Amino acid sequence: MSEQEKQEGQKTVVSFIAGLLIGGLLVWVFGGTPEEVVAPETEGEDTVEVVVDTTEDTEETEDTTPVVDTPELEVGDGAVSVTNQAAGSVVSLDGATFPTEEGWVAVRSYPNGQLGSILGAARYSKAQGLVPSEVQLLAPTSAGRDYAVVFFSEDGDREFNLANDVQIGDVFGTFTAQ
Repeated sequence: MSEQEKQEGQKTVVSFIAGLLIGGLLVWVFGGTPEEVVAPETEGEDTVEVVVDTTEDTEETEDTTPVVDTPELEVGDGAVSVTNQAAGSVVSLDGATFPTEEGWVAVRSYPNGQLGSILGAARYSKAQGLVPSEVQLLAPTSAGRDYAVVFFSEDGDREFNLANDVQIGDVFGTFTAQ
C-alpha cells in the first residue's frame, strides 16, 4: 500500500468520525425537550411575555380529558335512514338500527328495483364501538340512479367477502344519487 493510499484512508476515517461527532452534537442540541417555553401574550398594545413551565408536577391533578360523545350501536330489527345525496364515492347514513351486533352495512346498485353490484361496505361492531355514519365506495354512485343499503354478516375475519359474509334480509333503505 502506498503512502498516498494510507493518507486517503486516514482522511476517510477522520471525516467519518468527525461527521458522527457533529451529528451527535446536533441531535443533543436540537433533540432535547425544553424546560421552559416562552409564549407571547398580547393585551391591547403591550406585549407581555408569559413563561410556561413544562416540568412535570408530582401532585395528582383532576382528569381534564374532554369527553367525546361516541354513538352507541343500536341493535334491533335493522333499518337505515338515508336521504338522496350527491353522486360520489361516499354515502352518508343519517341513522341506523343494526340487525346484529357485528357485521357490514353495504351499498348496492338498485336498477329497476333489483339488487345489483356492491359498491362498498363499512364494518360495524358493538364490542369495538364501530358505528359507521358513512360508507366509502370502491365505485362511485352516478347521478339519477337508485341505490340500496343492505346488511351482511361478519364471519370473524374482519374482511368483507361474499364467500362467507351473507346478506341479512333484503333492502333496508334506498336513495337516489343526485
